[in-house]
Amino acid sequence: MHRWLVVVSVVALVGGAAWVASAQTAAGSPTPVNCMDTEWRTTGLSTSSTHFSTVTGLTDSPSAVFPIAIDVSTTVSGAPAEFRVMSTNIGAQTRQSKPGVTRFVPKAGSRDAFSFQWIEPNQTAAVHVIDLKLQWRSPSGQPTHLGAADMSVTYATTRGACTG
Repeated sequence: MHRWLVVVSVVALVGGAAWVASAQTAAGSPTPVNCMDTEWRTTGLSTSSTHFSTVTGLTDSPSAVFPIAIDVSTTVSGAPAEFRVMSTNIGAQTRQSKPGVTRFVPKAGSRDAFSFQWIEPNQTAAVHVIDLKLQWRSPSGQPTHLGAADMSVTYATTRGACTG
């Protein structure tokens, strides 16, 4: 009887933990990906602006349907930096891609690698152009430096429409 009670307790505990974990996550939707665009910068860039500005060369305008994944990799040195991806759809509605602003604090005196992924929900079931812009700023106003950087954008589009 004691073993049976232990087994039931363990099953209830594991099942309850799984239920809590699933209740705290939002369900996504499967998206077939058939296109990837790449952009990159080979030269560095610096800012001490406390206002967001677009990183030259790290923009894209895919003709997409359903969610879009935006991956950015670079090196950062100097003061902490904040990054975000802004998207503008065909109706000229601009918003931040999810999860929004991310902060990166490089180790003092060194250049640290930064990589992050944003998701643009893009919940329209029709192919349309959406403008994506990586933006950054120095929240403290102290100089921060971006090294060579790349941005890859993966998405679904109509067959033959991926121009690479």
